[in-house]
Amino acid sequence: MIAERPIDQLHTPALIPRPWHATSAVRVMALLNTRAAGLSASDAAARLAHDGPNALAPPPVASMLRLFVRQFDSPLIYLLIAAAAISLGLGHHTDAGFIGVVLLVNAAIGTVQESKAADSLAALGRMIGQTATVLRDGAASVIDARALVVGDVVALESGMAVPADIRLSSSSALRVDQSTFTGESVAVAKDQAALLPDSMPPGERTTMVLAGTMIEQGRGGGIVVATGADTALGAIDESLRTAKATPPPLVIRLDRLARQISLATIALIIPFALVLLVQGRPGDQILLLAVALAVSAIPEGLSIAVTVALAAGTRRMAARNVIVRSLPAVEGLGACTIIASDKTGTLTRNILSVERILLADGQTFAGADWGADALPEMRRAAALCNEAAIGPDGVPVGDSVDVALLRFAGEGGEDLRALHAVVRTAALPYEPVRKFSTVAVAEGKGVRVFAKGAPEIIRQMCRTIDPAAFAAAAAMAGEGYRVIAVAASDGATTTDLTAPNDLVLLGWIGLIDPVRPEVPAAIARCAEAGIGVRMVTGDHPGTALTIARGLGLEVAAEQVVTGAQMTDLVDQPERLATLVLGGRVFARIEPVQKLEIVRILAASGELVAVTGDGLNDAPALQAAHIGVAMGVAGTDVARGAADLVLADDNFASIVAGVEEGRVTYANVRRIVIILLATGVAEIGMFIGAVMLGLPMPLTAVQLLWLNLVTNGAQDVMLGFGRGEGDELRQPPRPPSAPILDRSAIALMIPPALLMTGLALCLVAQMRAEGRPLAEIQNAVLLMTVLFQNAYVLCMRSERRSIVREPLFSNTWLLVGVGIALALQATAMLWLPLGSVLGTTPVSAATMRFCVVAVFGTIVVTEVTKQVVALWQGRA
Repeated sequence: MIAERPIDQLHTPALIPRPWHATSAVRVMALLNTRAAGLSASDAAARLAHDGPNALAPPPVASMLRLFVRQFDSPLIYLLIAAAAISLGLGHHTDAGFIGVVLLVNAAIGTVQESKAADSLAALGRMIGQTATVLRDGAASVIDARALVVGDVVALESGMAVPADIRLSSSSALRVDQSTFTGESVAVAKDQAALLPDSMPPGERTTMVLAGTMIEQGRGGGIVVATGADTALGAIDESLRTAKATPPPLVIRLDRLARQISLATIALIIPFALVLLVQGRPGDQILLLAVALAVSAIPEGLSIAVTVALAAGTRRMAARNVIVRSLPAVEGLGACTIIASDKTGTLTRNILSVERILLADGQTFAGADWGADALPEMRRAAALCNEAAIGPDGVPVGDSVDVALLRFAGEGGEDLRALHAVVRTAALPYEPVRKFSTVAVAEGKGVRVFAKGAPEIIRQMCRTIDPAAFAAAAAMAGEGYRVIAVAASDGATTTDLTAPNDLVLLGWIGLIDPVRPEVPAAIARCAEAGIGVRMVTGDHPGTALTIARGLGLEVAAEQVVTGAQMTDLVDQPERLATLVLGGRVFARIEPVQKLEIVRILAASGELVAVTGDGLNDAPALQAAHIGVAMGVAGTDVARGAADLVLADDNFASIVAGVEEGRVTYANVRRIVIILLATGVAEIGMFIGAVMLGLPMPLTAVQLLWLNLVTNGAQDVMLGFGRGEGDELRQPPRPPSAPILDRSAIALMIPPALLMTGLALCLVAQMRAEGRPLAEIQNAVLLMTVLFQNAYVLCMRSERRSIVREPLFSNTWLLVGVGIALALQATAMLWLPLGSVLGTTPVSAATMRFCVVAVFGTIVVTEVTKQVVALWQGRA
């Protein structure tokens, strides 16, 4: 153990541990550097105040142009660009123009999404106090906190934000709210003379106050030992800058799908072109067919359709108090397999509360019993030996422990205003060094003394105490309660308040940050949905275990992992990973350790969602697959680093978010299936036509019309589907599962092959009748549009049949189908559009063929759904 020296004993700068070593030369060098940059003295001073040594570096911001250019970095886009260039080179300007419009629209949508810059780093800067009172050259002055330098002496008082990391030289009843750093729900008492091990982490140094924390009560002063990036706050800032944000699951899956489609398209085009070359086809015709094949294979409308589906999910989530900051995160919450949740303010109320009473005779009471006849003395003592005040609205205000004691007395039926008016002849306020407080109350001809404080201190003031009762109190502390002993004199007396004796022990009060009442049910629903919950906190292991069990988590004592255990294994990554993966509750965790927990869980194959509200949660929120911040009690930093924000700070809202995320994923999956089924049908038409010596069934412009316009008008409406009602009774998708799994491919291929066969039959029949190529392509285009209509209506559900699915389960989809039909009718009847697409009204015979194709599509799709359902049931 070492004693951190009081400031008046620090005679030389060398006694300040590096990297905190500094002298007043720091201020001189800062000014010299600005002067060397060509600034005047006044400009230098202004710059020091604005970008001073205690300021965090501003976050980098990408320009809109750079964001726009970034949208073209995709293998699918490369293929479309190549197709547009080939079309332009061959003089097919309409085809090239259509492809160009598709590229620009997709890029514009992506740019708008990415332009929503994260504000977490800027919020970190705002957590530095705005001003500070410093002693320089023997005179006190108020300066901009960003101009603080190492070596400045700063005054501290209640209500102020701490402007830098400060080593205390003096303190008087100083208590600091460090909940945003450590997750502790109780303000921490500070003592400049405390003895601490030299390995003590910053959050537990009672001789230090850290930048970004708040002075809850008392006064103090100290020397600045770290500013800006060198503070503990700066270390978190650096973690945010260097921590690579993990892409949401949907982004990962769509990127994988894009690569697969690109490779499959290239693998298809090369042999296709070689076959045409062997057949002696002209080079320009081969290139046109290659372009058509590429356009068929690439789902051009996928980006827009997915964006609409995610936007619809965003609105549904907002209605359930989950605010989305990043569109892909809508689906990501539904994909998570583990939720690593902060405790304070997330699982608990972040309000210290009396939860248990143990009387000296061994009787115990819980929250519903505060009005019990055996507790009047305890209620009276809790209200009288108390420094909290009653606010104008009747709500207690002051120290969190005293406020909790007043609430306990009031809930037990005591008149708090009347007790507050009782004459106190003397009072000794609580001081961390004493660990107790006393009060003398006028009663009769004398006074009665009440005392409360640490059990080991109050015990020395009391008469003999039953050892069994004291052991029960110790067990209560071991369970994680903050235990306060309460005693009183048994009659009128005149006792020295600084050293009372011969008191009668009334009992012990157990305080704890209570569980939010809705959380246990929410955790149970997570378990039903196959999602594991891990609790991460800065609290004591005993407190963490008690809270976890109160939440309904089944946790053994050996499943509680502490920050100290993680520190011991920092050089043994394999053992550290084993420790973390076996843990269910993590206690006394530092911010960097929470980040490491997230990384280990993610590396093990879990899809991790992290919840939190404090500054200490920000790096983990950013590094997780999905970060969920509290919107009411959360800090700006936490909200800025998160993907989702809970508007009501209700953990139960996360369950609603999981449900909506799964609904959104199901909608996106159906969109992908429908788009790719159409693409497979189109590819099959071209390959079949080449093999059978038939003409091109569709032009490149018609393919774009199908993929982007008529199909786009309806597949985007799938994003408004509201699910089938059993999403939370299904296990989460395996993290490695692709969007196009075996069941998706099975649902897609049979209808697509049917469409291919019918299209080739139509082409062959009309060619045998001597019909012009334009008329043949016009007929195939109409039949494909009707196939899309029928298929999308069948695919509103992957499991229920079209007759069992309510007609108006997705009204917007019906509107989309109507729009698609109206657009195709317009193309056939309106000459300007028809001249671009090569469309005209079809004959009655062609229309009859198309109607038969529609009914065939419905039958094949429904039979396929039933077969897939049986297959999955057996699996």
